[in-house]
Amino acid sequence: MKVDINISRDVKEPFVVIHTKEMTPEISELANNISQMSDNTSAGRIIGTLEDKMIVLEAETISVIRVDNEKVYVVSDGETYRVNRRMYELLEILGKDFMQISKSASINLKYLKSVEPYFNGVMVLHLKDGEKEYISRKYVPELKKYLGI
Repeated sequence: MKVDINISRDVKEPFVVIHTKEMTPEISELANNISQMSDNTSAGRIIGTLEDKMIVLEAETISVIRVDNEKVYVVSDGETYRVNRRMYELLEILGKDFMQISKSASINLKYLKSVEPYFNGVMVLHLKDGEKEYISRKYVPELKKYLGI
């Protein structure tokens, strides 16, 4: 892989441009790693892919994180994006507004609209963007603590 670094006094903030023939898992991982570097400017941002396009997603636009067949997806502004990170990594990056609600899902608590009982201690969470997720019994106490009940 070829790397070019251009230094210019006109640049206010460093940025990276990747030129590639096609989107590969390696390129996607590289972009994620660059975007998640330790500086605070990328806090709460992740890279999602949709139809071979890499999109920067802000935490406040993400309502749900889902794991399906060992692949991680996020729902943001009505679109579902593939993310090359594990759910626990996303929870660390996205911050305190996100809560894991099952082995395969986490939600942005700011999107929580209503909660209703379901079956065997499971509850259904309705989100403001129309998404619906089930919270398993293991995670209900943490949700109740968040809701103050």
